[in-house]
Amino acid sequence: MLPEFLSQRADTREQAVALLSSLEDVSVLAGGTDLLVRMGRGETHRHIVDITNIPDLRTIEQEDGTLYVGSLITHRAIHMSPSIREGAPSLSEACGLVGSPQIRNMGTIGGNLANASPAADSLSPLLIHDARIVLESTRGKRTVGLEDFITDPYRTSMRSDELLAFIEINGLRGYREGYQRVAKRATWAISRLSVAWAVKEENGCYQDVRLAIGSCTPMPFRPREVERFLAGKEKSVRVQGEAVAMIVGGIRHASGDRPSFAYKIPVLEALLDEILRG
Repeated sequence: MLPEFLSQRADTREQAVALLSSLEDVSVLAGGTDLLVRMGRGETHRHIVDITNIPDLRTIEQEDGTLYVGSLITHRAIHMSPSIREGAPSLSEACGLVGSPQIRNMGTIGGNLANASPAADSLSPLLIHDARIVLESTRGKRTVGLEDFITDPYRTSMRSDELLAFIEINGLRGYREGYQRVAKRATWAISRLSVAWAVKEENGCYQDVRLAIGSCTPMPFRPREVERFLAGKEKSVRVQGEAVAMIVGGIRHASGDRPSFAYKIPVLEALLDEILRG
């Protein structure tokens, strides 16, 4: 049974931010797949602002190579979007693996980000695309990089009076790109390990490599030092081995030596080796 709360519906972004600024102990209802589960486990809020009927938060637009994704876009809609498949295929693949068909039809990209789970499938693809989060309030609009938006596991820098409105995603062209995850089951399970990648090569050399690893560190992990190391390097077994070792070292430094690493690290090493070999 859910705890008691007062619910108010917002039909526009302006109504939503006005309610968020005027109410105390307030949370936002988008898809509800995270919020309602937490409330069922005892989380309480005096007020809920229902934003599910705001139409301009259900759009995907593209301009000059940048994708503008409304926060109410569902995982299924992202998976099926031709614009996402063309400009950010790893995100399309990841959203097609979220939960069950029912969850993909209800859960939203904005809710996934606001929940800030280290195992969220969308985080790794968004990281390699340098995603930016657009937050709106009665004080105005601000844009925050994803790595600054998520401050701790299940915590963000979003203020209580702010609405997560859009996600800006830099499209990547000329890259081979993908997403893989390891879970206990194909559906109804969170990722135990995930990797998103985008690799651009020319004449047997790495031009640009973008990697992001999920479910291994408390915070989303993009090994930028390794990306810089690979830039311009010859595509060889030696270089690939050095890069994989650097990534594993960075994960151990960020997380310590967790018991789960006994199975995660060998799987991750194999995945990274396959990705870099192409």
